[in-house]
Amino acid sequence: MGKKQIVTALVLTQVLYAQQLGPAEDQQKPLISPALKSLVLPGWGEYSLDNQIRGRIFVLSETVLLLSILGSYSVAQREETEYKAYAAEHAGIDPTGKDRQFWVDIGNYSSIFAFNEEHLRWRDFNALYEDNDTWAWIWNSGNNRERFENIRIASDSWKKRGSFLIGGVVLNHIVSAIDALYLSRISNIQKTVVSPNYNLHADKMVLSLTVYF
Repeated sequence: MGKKQIVTALVLTQVLYAQQLGPAEDQQKPLISPALKSLVLPGWGEYSLDNQIRGRIFVLSETVLLLSILGSYSVAQREETEYKAYAAEHAGIDPTGKDRQFWVDIGNYSSIFAFNEEHLRWRDFNALYEDNDTWAWIWNSGNNRERFENIRIASDSWKKRGSFLIGGVVLNHIVSAIDALYLSRISNIQKTVVSPNYNLHADKMVLSLTVYF
């Protein structure tokens, strides 16, 4: 299953989860702690503690992030398909079986001859390409090479954006778990008592707060 299918499934899960989950879910003592619930699905723990507003915020955040990831990788894939086809048309390359470094190299050099010549001067023999139909390229114009490079950079930028958003998803899970833990601690408070006490050493009255769980 590809990244787009995985993200789509997660988005659908979030939508169904937001529609079906309500405050009546956990009338009995939960088997799973609210913090763990929110770590798995942001907002779940908040919903189980009857805090729908905060739960919806985390569910909405998760949905927006997942949709943004799906969009970023979709654009990146479209741009990648475009620059590979463009290079095949204007540089005569065979796009199959090429790694990322190859696409970077052909965007920086007008031909395989220019690339190999420069790396021979640097004595970087491991970087040389074999001069055959599999690896050879020669751009029909500098403008076309620059356009290819711009499309490739755009594709890489969208991929990086998607990776950054994945970090946002992880952070959303952690923050939601911490929030659910906080709410569960607050909900366990039975009563609070404020009582005055006389401090003999300081010769003054102080107030003490006692919290009963």
